[in-house]
Amino acid sequence: MQKLPPLRALQAFRYAARELSFKSAADALNISQAAVSTHIRGLEEFLGLKLFVRLTREVQLTHEGRALSGYVETGFQELERGIALFAPNADPGRLTVATVPSFASRWLVPRIDSFQKAHPEIQLSLQPNLQLVGFQGDGVDLAIRFGKGDYPGLESRLLLEEKLLPVCHSRLVENSDVTPESLITLPWLIDESIDMQSSWIAFQEELGIEIPDRSITLRVTEGTTLVEAVLAGRGIALMRYSLVADLLKAGLLQCPINISVPAEYQYYLVAPEAKFRTDKVRAFVSWIIGEVGSG
Repeated sequence: MQKLPPLRALQAFRYAARELSFKSAADALNISQAAVSTHIRGLEEFLGLKLFVRLTREVQLTHEGRALSGYVETGFQELERGIALFAPNADPGRLTVATVPSFASRWLVPRIDSFQKAHPEIQLSLQPNLQLVGFQGDGVDLAIRFGKGDYPGLESRLLLEEKLLPVCHSRLVENSDVTPESLITLPWLIDESIDMQSSWIAFQEELGIEIPDRSITLRVTEGTTLVEAVLAGRGIALMRYSLVADLLKAGLLQCPINISVPAEYQYYLVAPEAKFRTDKVRAFVSWIIGEVGSG
């Protein structure tokens, strides 16, 4: 195994190489310039080469110094990202939760007031985002992901088993008996997200009827947009129950036929294992599981 130089010497070199200044490195490490110079001289002796050209009022990296600085910077960044996955709770009073926008707006936000009342000591920050967070210096404590639960390097806990059902505005089927055959005559709004493709096929098989392309009047790839289109009476759509449950209970939307299919993806709570051990995440997990259980 290759012997490594002292970590402190590499830190001194990292900061000095960034700014081409021993003073900047001293300020970053809270040590004297003489100490920085000693660390870098020791690193040069360890490697048997010069890393800096020392001029009267400045320093410059040698060719070898420039090459090494890239490796050192990358190494420290990777180390910092790794430590962030297992670091203790740095800010116990602030909780940052990332989730998909549709779940945030249609399920989480309408319920979040009860969490804030139960835990006024926790300042909650929501990050609706379609991109997956990496928990590496992004400040996120917990993610609610819609997927299959396979997230390497992270712990995932099943939160909500999703199902899909057809929903529409009541005026779309007012005073009419809805049958699988009559659904063909309605305008359909289709979610073309990757997780919906096999479910759309399964739904038509369950229905016993194939929805023709001529009946499809709008195609989208995001759940919130689809909900708004259905609310506006634009057509009928196969929807995630979590996004329309409150609207169905309030009578703003209806399910015209009693058919549903399981979703291919489910909702998971995802984070590094160390995050799940913090008090603020434990409080949120306990709360949201209770909310799911209460319907």
